[in-house]
Amino acid sequence: MCKQLLAFVFLSVFIVFGSSAQDSTSVASKEEAKAERDAIRADRKAWNMEHTIFKPVIGVGAGFFNYFGEVNNNSRINPVINNYGFQASVFKNFSPSFGLEFDVAYGRMSAREGSVERNLNFATDIVNFNLKATYNFAGILRAGRFLNPFISVGVGAINFNTKGDLKDGNGVAYNYWNDGTVRSLPQPADGSSEPNAQVLRPDYVYETDLRKANLDSLGNYKQFAVTIPATFGFHFRVSPRSAIRVSSTFSYAFTDLIDNVSSAGTGSRKGNAANDMFLFSSISYHFDFFSPKKIKKTPYDDMEFESMEGDDDKDGVSNLKDRCPNTPEGAGAVDEAGCPLDSDGDGIPDYRDAESSTSADAIVDENGVTIDPEFIVLPDTNALDRGIIYEVYPEMREIYGGKGQSKTDVEMRRARLVAETPYGIIDTNEDGNISVGEVYEAIDSFFEGDLDVSAQYIADLIDYFFEQ
Repeated sequence: MCKQLLAFVFLSVFIVFGSSAQDSTSVASKEEAKAERDAIRADRKAWNMEHTIFKPVIGVGAGFFNYFGEVNNNSRINPVINNYGFQASVFKNFSPSFGLEFDVAYGRMSAREGSVERNLNFATDIVNFNLKATYNFAGILRAGRFLNPFISVGVGAINFNTKGDLKDGNGVAYNYWNDGTVRSLPQPADGSSEPNAQVLRPDYVYETDLRKANLDSLGNYKQFAVTIPATFGFHFRVSPRSAIRVSSTFSYAFTDLIDNVSSAGTGSRKGNAANDMFLFSSISYHFDFFSPKKIKKTPYDDMEFESMEGDDDKDGVSNLKDRCPNTPEGAGAVDEAGCPLDSDGDGIPDYRDAESSTSADAIVDENGVTIDPEFIVLPDTNALDRGIIYEVYPEMREIYGGKGQSKTDVEMRRARLVAETPYGIIDTNEDGNISVGEVYEAIDSFFEGDLDVSAQYIADLIDYFFEQ
């Protein structure tokens, strides 16, 4: 008995704690699922608000009409041919999911029925106006999509002018015989042959105004009717401001006379009491002309960069234009490039220059004081004097100024270039140096045949330019 009691207690505890664990796991799973759903909804809502255009969007398109009514289009003519249509529309979203659209379509609609029992045909120019409310499933579709289905329904109106192909080009009326031919005379009641009846070929020119013909005594009926349109289609986003739509609009018309056949007819023209319907299928391009152009985001949009419009060294020249960004305080006046002035062009700025009027060909120490040439020991070096540096880097003349080189230095350098190298002819400005421009000019002259030297000469010239 005790064993049975213990077993019962153990089983009860296991069931209670097991159920609690399952409930705990179930609750945790539900909370995780709910959190995931909430995150997806938030992401979708944010994406929809960012990518929905709330300004009016203009669209233009083309397509074709299909008619549904008493005249069954069973001829071999492709129903798309001559049933063209053109469409213009204005669409406005009021939320990511709902919008309002107005469109107008103009085109042609026709049908041709031919059988032993009856032969009917019609064609009409049609103007169709629609005002529709649209739903595009934005609240349930994933974010980041470029394809969006949509549906719409509303109210519309059509204007039509129905005509029939009842005669050939010579004005001879069509007579349909039991053998399937179309002839110029009616078939005799006894079914016999009529030798004077010529075989005609329908020309598909709809020349007869069927309302005026009054074949069923319908009188001067209205060629205007209210419709109920319903649309289904797909919206392809091409860019943030444009899209392509493929859609079909089915319209129920509150008239039975688009085809000029109704229940008021007799014989082969006897129709039913159902109203006519039609379908307009189209492809259209839509563009937002009214929203401001969105600035394309880059990976650096959220980064903060140090402004280059500041003036860190406080010299009055912004960082962006300052070629001497570390001008010390108390350096005095600076030029437009932000560099301290060097009036005598000796390379030492005025605020450190202990000798304010150094001659152009003088060599100075770190304080701008002229050094006596007798105390100068020139090492074996490839260093260039300031004039040569200015020749290769002319922009440095703008920064540091300078009065150029002495005439004696130029003459000596020129004489050395002519005596020791074969490149005297390349030194067109006769300053004793081969500049970048002179190298380019020599290469051009070589390829144009104006400089009679070898390719090795040009190669050696380039090496000399970098070694001088």
